[in-house]
Amino acid sequence: MPISPDSCPGKCNRRYREAWTDYDLAAAEHVEAILKWVAARPEERGPKPEPPAPPTVPYAVAAPAWCGRCCRTIRVALAELDDTAALLSAAVDGHRGAALAGPNGASAPDHKTIIDTLDEAFGFLVEVEDQWREARRYPARPRRARGAHARAVTVGWLLDQLDDILLHSGSVEFGLGVLRWQRRLRVMAKADPVAKGSPIRCPRCKERQVSRRDDGYFECVCGRLLTQQEHDREYAEQADEHDHQRQEVGA
Repeated sequence: MPISPDSCPGKCNRRYREAWTDYDLAAAEHVEAILKWVAARPEERGPKPEPPAPPTVPYAVAAPAWCGRCCRTIRVALAELDDTAALLSAAVDGHRGAALAGPNGASAPDHKTIIDTLDEAFGFLVEVEDQWREARRYPARPRRARGAHARAVTVGWLLDQLDDILLHSGSVEFGLGVLRWQRRLRVMAKADPVAKGSPIRCPRCKERQVSRRDDGYFECVCGRLLTQQEHDREYAEQADEHDHQRQEVGA
């Protein structure tokens, strides 16, 4: 049986979709059982197979494309993409060419795999930005060199537009894509032994020795602690400073 068209496509309805998938399988098995029961000799037939009961699992309604809970989940996932990508990018500089084993025993991705994956993620993001700009007849996306700053700008732009994007019926693949990329980068970061490192300089000692703790804070070897908001602000300011310095050198 098809999933209800007004159900949210997000994780909130996973049990609902699984229940109907199990029902469809049970219904197909019931048809086969009925055919065997009919083909059997009357004296060899047992009780007539009973059809499966349709599931009664409730589902969250999309309004219109996603439920409110999944809209919030996608927003968090989209913001996380840039954070995780920045940590992976910093890890490339930290062990370029190395293939170390992570704390879970899995081999760390090599630097080429990380670079290619981040480039693919950036391509996904800018494609959505271009499509949304065209749909809304906004000015074309300014062309920027691929890199951390361009990715952060694109993610920021999409976050500003996200409420409207997720109201559009065509946003289902985008939202699912964001969640897939969140899982993919998380797995890659977990396998990387230095992915908890942050690319920022510590605001106290100016060294690049800041890493994320398990409680969500960032800590430098000098003892300076930063909240997620403080870390993100430092990251944005230092990225802008870096771009400004490059422009001065190229001038």
